[in-house]
Amino acid sequence: MARYVVGYGDESLNFELPAEQVVGAWNGPEGLGREAAETALRAAIEAPLGYPPLRQIVVPGDVVAIVIDSGLQESASVVGVLSDVLRQSGVDAESIRVVSPSAAAEGVEVHDPTARDRLAYLATTAEGRRVYFNRTLADADVVLPVGLLRYDPVVGRHGPWSLMFPGLSDQATIESYRRAMRDDPQDQEFPDPHVDEALEACWLLGCQLQVGVAPGVRGPSEFVAGLVESVRDQGARAVDRLWSFRPDARAELVVAGIGRPGVATTIDDLAAGLETASRLVRHGGKIVALCPVREAVGPALQRLIAAGDSASSPSVLSGREADRDFVAGRRLAKALGWADVYLMSGLDREVVEDLSMIPVDRADDVQRLASRVASCTFVSQAELTRGFVPDQAAS
Repeated sequence: MARYVVGYGDESLNFELPAEQVVGAWNGPEGLGREAAETALRAAIEAPLGYPPLRQIVVPGDVVAIVIDSGLQESASVVGVLSDVLRQSGVDAESIRVVSPSAAAEGVEVHDPTARDRLAYLATTAEGRRVYFNRTLADADVVLPVGLLRYDPVVGRHGPWSLMFPGLSDQATIESYRRAMRDDPQDQEFPDPHVDEALEACWLLGCQLQVGVAPGVRGPSEFVAGLVESVRDQGARAVDRLWSFRPDARAELVVAGIGRPGVATTIDDLAAGLETASRLVRHGGKIVALCPVREAVGPALQRLIAAGDSASSPSVLSGREADRDFVAGRRLAKALGWADVYLMSGLDREVVEDLSMIPVDRADDVQRLASRVASCTFVSQAELTRGFVPDQAAS
């Protein structure tokens, strides 16, 4: 018998199974502790790729906007390091603004894409799109985005560029990106990036120095700072190296742990983790999701509930791009159409059932399911992982 551990949020679940029954197991990179992460961040902004150090691009009197990704662990520590470097370079503490797309802490501005008075028109892209940005960014002398480097269902590769655009743009732009969302084929190892317009928008704003953060389980794994194109390219290589999982075959059952310690787990995380699991499980197989999500179900998921037996078809969400949980709904519907989904979470049993999933209350029930199948795969932090099974092993 071999022992396997699946982490989800601040918890974990142990399994003991014969090694021949397990197709694969994945736990992700551990990440750096706070002190090591702060040292790594300081080194990155002191020697950015293709760009001068942060301390050299600001002068006394500048207003600096730090854009912080809401999915970052230790975000307060990141802001603290950047603010310290800026103050040492002559920037007044009162001239440092912090903006985030959601879930901000005290003193952080939460971007509202529907608030027209908080948006500023910047320019028009080569393709004719009118570019709007959060007004705090448009008014700043220097904008420094710090974005999580991860796979993304809308733009393929998320980073500081997409945190900026469409993330901190207007509602119409965000909806148009959601409307153009593409589903990756099961046989595609890595996503195609759709970030050229984001890079152009950042260039129009003058936001060329950016910081990408490759995540770990308990803290950042790596920081990549520099010219936006360099961060995009090196960041993609880092994420592929750290977060791609290639078992030899699909399994009858996939147990997916979703959520990282110290970060609130969201419906978006649940949907992302289920999509990862669906790429690792046989068609018609079983997925068990361990996810401490307690977030209220939004309008797109309510639409899935109303669809009943049609909930496994993403087409039921056509025209719902304005819903904040549209992307999560699309991914959830796709997973439900591929495999049976069991969910152990903080959601009400009735909600889980209404979403065409099977609620699981006890860890013993999950362990029992795993012991009764011919093949099993375990994956922790499934929301960040890119699962891929080669064609010859995909059936």
